[in-house]
Amino acid sequence: MKFNLSDITLRSRLLKSVGLPVLLILASAAGADERVSPVTPEPTNQSHPGKVIWMDLVTHDVRRASDFYRQVFGWAIRLSEDGGFAEAFYQGRPVAAFVRYEDDAPEDAAQWLVSISVPDVDAAAAAAREQGGEVLEGPERLKDRGRWALISDSRGALLILLKASGGDPPDEAAGANEWLWAELWTDEPAAAVEFYESVIGYKSVEVRESDGGELRVLGRDGVARATVVKSPWKEVKPNWLAYLLVDDLAATLEAVESNGGEILVPPSAAGDGDVAIVADSTGGVFALQNRGGQL
Repeated sequence: MKFNLSDITLRSRLLKSVGLPVLLILASAAGADERVSPVTPEPTNQSHPGKVIWMDLVTHDVRRASDFYRQVFGWAIRLSEDGGFAEAFYQGRPVAAFVRYEDDAPEDAAQWLVSISVPDVDAAAAAAREQGGEVLEGPERLKDRGRWALISDSRGALLILLKASGGDPPDEAAGANEWLWAELWTDEPAAAVEFYESVIGYKSVEVRESDGGELRVLGRDGVARATVVKSPWKEVKPNWLAYLLVDDLAATLEAVESNGGEILVPPSAAGDGDVAIVADSTGGVFALQNRGGQL
């Protein structure tokens, strides 16, 4: 994705809410609520290594985040009694979890973390260390969710390695208000690609976009799974940006702002007008992709 930087006003929330050091307390938060769901409503017994199979929002205010995603995207929310953990569902399918920060961080700093499927979490975590990454939590098992580890890659981007209980979600087209794609924004794309090829087993292909921008497509077993681009802003630390598919981008942007969110990169600055980058009401940054547009 190539952005017209002259059209963009970088807001403090974008700079503070990505790449933050964070301890994910997924296991302890879920321990207060035994109804933690697997990543699929029914076991699939499928394995899709390299696929982004889950999303976690780490935030200071789980209740406020829950209200935002319920109002804007129609997600059904199941909140724990203490308000420190929530699960989100759309049309009966689990789509995300919201987790409260364990350590101090700016109050408007929330972050979406992608979970990538791996066949062996322990082996992948060991490989991450060997390739210059860091294992921040785990590996450990969370009942019904699977075995996981929180790591940072060799450039500092956070992600979760996950071996899901019951298997991975099937490969099928995303629906509106569901996750569509994930893209790594990093300062050194070549180094990042080398890391993910070694740790996840990806193969990469260089692609030149119609606007002249370059990106790397990461795939495994012949299926594209993610992209890697050079971050247009030096101030923003390497991070994974998740894309959510919507039917009406303009209407969704209005709902984002009316429910306490913020438009960080408007469609006019993102090239073809089909993509925008926003922050939720607690600071969590993600992208919106209009249905029918090209990612």
